[in-house]
Amino acid sequence: MESFYAKKKIKNNSLTLKILFMRPHMRVMVLLISLIATLFSLIIPYYQKEFLDTLLQHKNINELYILLLLMFLYAIMSQFFYFLAKILSSNEGSVVQDFLSGITYSKTLRIKNENTKKITVGHALSVYATDVNTASSLIDDIFPNFIAYFLPLLLAPFAIIYITNIDPITIIYFTFVVLFLNFLIAIRQSKIFIKSKILSAIRIGNVNEWLINIRAIRVLGNTDWMENKIKYARIQETKNRLLMVTNGTTMSSIGNVTPYIINIFALYLLYKIYGDKVTSGQIFSLLWIFGVLLTRPIRMIPLMFVTFFDCYTSIKRVENYWNQDLEEKFIENNDQVNNGLIKIRGLTYENEGKILLNNINIDIKDKEFIAIVGELGSGKTLFLKALLNIINSSFKIYEIGNKSVNMLPLSTLRSYFSYVPQEYFIINSNIRNNVAFEYDFYKEIDDEIINSLELAQFYMNKENVSNGLDTEIGERGVSLSGGQKQRIAIARASFSNRPIILLDDCLSAVDINTEYKINKTLLNGFWKNKTRILVTHRLSVIQKCDKIVFFKDGKIIDIGNYEELMKKSLEFKEFVVINSIKD
Repeated sequence: MESFYAKKKIKNNSLTLKILFMRPHMRVMVLLISLIATLFSLIIPYYQKEFLDTLLQHKNINELYILLLLMFLYAIMSQFFYFLAKILSSNEGSVVQDFLSGITYSKTLRIKNENTKKITVGHALSVYATDVNTASSLIDDIFPNFIAYFLPLLLAPFAIIYITNIDPITIIYFTFVVLFLNFLIAIRQSKIFIKSKILSAIRIGNVNEWLINIRAIRVLGNTDWMENKIKYARIQETKNRLLMVTNGTTMSSIGNVTPYIINIFALYLLYKIYGDKVTSGQIFSLLWIFGVLLTRPIRMIPLMFVTFFDCYTSIKRVENYWNQDLEEKFIENNDQVNNGLIKIRGLTYENEGKILLNNINIDIKDKEFIAIVGELGSGKTLFLKALLNIINSSFKIYEIGNKSVNMLPLSTLRSYFSYVPQEYFIINSNIRNNVAFEYDFYKEIDDEIINSLELAQFYMNKENVSNGLDTEIGERGVSLSGGQKQRIAIARASFSNRPIILLDDCLSAVDINTEYKINKTLLNGFWKNKTRILVTHRLSVIQKCDKIVFFKDGKIIDIGNYEELMKKSLEFKEFVVINSIKD
């Protein structure tokens, strides 16, 4: 069952609280174990004092052995419980990371089309690969360290009073002044960390753009421009990193010096109280408390603040990523329409204040072959995306097979369509898997895959594919021509066998002869019993369509077959003349 957090947008700080109080029994257990470890560590200086005082007073040797044994046992038990708390926190961090990564992946699959334009690839990679891991450090790093560092600071004054009778208030004031100073530096460090993440995401995005388009960039001779873009991003990132190192070194230096100053001050107070009566045991136990027990907390608490701010920033980035507009969760579809009849009334799409589809009304009959034509930017592709609900369009009526789309889950709606987009997608695998659109697809129905390929005019013996369906075609189909990739995408639509076929300029990369064969054997042949909606500018194709829908400025300005529109529509006639010249 999908998590509650995967279904709804989350409020400010709710994810932080969710992570912190997830599995509360384990948080309480870690707290109690850390408390036990701290108490054991604070008992050690008492027995150190007793040991030294007993040793110098030349008392019973057996008593010394007992004191040594107790010191050893308490030290072992303290380290054991600290280690146990760390192990439990590490396991809990893995639970949190699974929770965050699972929902992040689920939401990534369902980001609406409009949002993908606002989110760079570098941003998405940074959230999934970096921020999820950093956010989980709240539990596997910050939470146990917070307990391990603050409990000794809170309980040490009681140990000091009990062992030495020193009033620790002055020392506490001094310690917290130093911690506050380092806290301010830590805030500055966290801001540098935030900037570092932003710069890293920009650099990753630039590198990703370079890798994806490297062949085209090299052909166009734009390598210097792209390399300079990556270099500039790296320089900015390096400058920020140097600033981070300088600031961090300052903070670390203050933390390292502070325990020595506190030690000197504490010994002064001890001598002021006891004078010549001060014992070696008191001196040693005091030095151990400030020089060993509290040295690490005083040094590390400022760094922990930096880690916390870094972690909190990552949690907010994950929250913002989760709070995007999402499509519905996929639901397995067992409900099929009996025909490809489509009825639309009042379809409108607006983006950034501009109306891109304006009051579209259309009826498409079952098994009808429709051509969508119009100038560039007239709304043809957007219309197909609206049918698939890829864009956030609105409509008064949208029915498929007399079923209202409002009553259908999104996954069910899309299961009625086969779709060949302009930017056809090729997976880094073999031809079989690309047609089936599934990795490691079984070979038992290779005949069906071959038939789909041949309907799309992709014949194995003519396409220079040495291993047949097992031929690897490389990342993004680098070993194939544009026409070959386009025909594989068409074959995929044929193999999926859906009642409605959406084709977005799917013949742009094939020659006239291949176009004629696809039109004859597939569009007006094998697919004759399906509803076909084709965006195209090819005049040879639209003449064979049952109906032509002419778009202009996001509106349907005319509908009819080729002969009807040539007679009644001057704009369509001009469109045909212009495109015949282009062809």
